[in-house]
Amino acid sequence: MNWKLPVLGLVLVVMVWLGYVIYAVVTASPTVHASWGYVDENTTELWVNAKLDKPLLVPVEVDNLSLSLAGIPVARVARFDYSATRPDISMAIAIDNRKLIRALVAYMNNGQRGELGIHLGGKFLWVIPVNLDQKEEVSEDILSHLNFTTESKELAGGLVKTPALVGTKFEWVGERNGEAVLIAHMKLYNPNGFPVPVGKVSFDAYANGVRIGQGKSLKTVVIPARGYATVNVETLIDENALPGVWEAHVKNGEISRLKVNLYLDITALGRDYHIKLISREETLETDIIGTINGMLENLSLG
Repeated sequence: MNWKLPVLGLVLVVMVWLGYVIYAVVTASPTVHASWGYVDENTTELWVNAKLDKPLLVPVEVDNLSLSLAGIPVARVARFDYSATRPDISMAIAIDNRKLIRALVAYMNNGQRGELGIHLGGKFLWVIPVNLDQKEEVSEDILSHLNFTTESKELAGGLVKTPALVGTKFEWVGERNGEAVLIAHMKLYNPNGFPVPVGKVSFDAYANGVRIGQGKSLKTVVIPARGYATVNVETLIDENALPGVWEAHVKNGEISRLKVNLYLDITALGRDYHIKLISREETLETDIIGTINGMLENLSLG
């Protein structure tokens, strides 16, 4: 038996296969897209789908995949669906919502800045290691969306007017006993011709119908006649309520409805008034999935 012919044939087959693989990889032009999948209070799934121009005919394994925010790993690969004979690749990444809250706290502690990172580790042809790392700076100013204002209202038949809230600026402080602590700097204007002492400012905060926090002023402030003063309100956010709020945020297309009820205690013309100054709703929108898709696009472009 002439063994050279089978060996030569095998070499030719391998060469043709390698040529096809190289051609398929070079001309793959993958289209990669991410979207939110299953989500509940504990877990959020991120679905990633890639479509190639042609099957690669190459065995590929994914050993690990991690997604991190502000240096904290928040996700793992839950499913990887790939076949060497199909042009479609899909995977599901499971995000731990409570670790995500920890990452958001770290993000806030860093001045609302942090890195969003993706690491992919696997094997090509069973033995060749593959490692991909992509990082992108995220600097979404979440607190800037929380600017509450309201006009003055008349009391006592117009003899007294409530202070007008002309602006609110939130400042991140940190954490205390499982609660996030912020200071709301509320700038008030007194339209009256006499000073108005503000004894107490308090409020309740809701996100997507869930009570997430409360606040109260730190000290009494006197607003001068037709003048301005800033009341500092300590704000406590219940971190245990946030996973459920995040679930609703994702299910609503990364849109949340925020509601604040603000109460004011003032003294004017010898009388004490307890006023509901604000019952206001605001919309908070993010585009996290858009940022992830931008990163995936950079990966696909090399």
